[in-house]
Amino acid sequence: MTAAAPALLADPRAAQRAAREILAESRFHQPDVPRPLHGALVAIGKFLEAPLSAIERLAGGLATVFPGGIAGVWVAFAVALAALTLTLARRRARAGLRGQAEAPGGGALEHAAELERAALAAEREGRLEDAVRLRFRAGLASLSERATIPPARTTPTREVARRLRSARFDALAARFDEIAYGHAAATATDVESARRDWPQIVDAARRP
Repeated sequence: MTAAAPALLADPRAAQRAAREILAESRFHQPDVPRPLHGALVAIGKFLEAPLSAIERLAGGLATVFPGGIAGVWVAFAVALAALTLTLARRRARAGLRGQAEAPGGGALEHAAELERAALAAEREGRLEDAVRLRFRAGLASLSERATIPPARTTPTREVARRLRSARFDALAARFDEIAYGHAAATATDVESARRDWPQIVDAARRP
């Protein structure tokens, strides 16, 4: 105990001042730690906060006139988001289908025979989804080559169905949509149905 200790014990206020002075020394304080990402994180937070706040304000405004109030507004937003996601998925599937129809040399497969060979190769390799998609394109290409339908790439499936009036085609087209756009898993039955029914569809379309 130092010589000043008795005086500190006798004067509590002096003891408090001495304690504050000691705690104020630099050895009791850590230097500021650099935070190089702090500014960037704050900026990102503000950037994300603005659109979210705008959506909340929009939802609050619509809730006054929308059936179901705020809950109905959020349900409508969820439905719209799901529809947008489905649309984007279909576009992505179409783009993927065009990519799968590329010849090994880089050129697009336009002829039914080439597409059919690619479908057979996919089937042998166990790529059932690719086999169904390529054989569907091969069938449309066959119809186009026989002038039954306009060029396959520019003709919607529903227009082909209207021209053919074929229950077989309708069934294959519905299953194709489920696989290509709905991400359903293709089965060996799907591959067999496409291989069996497409020649009959094309043959029936050739008849007067």
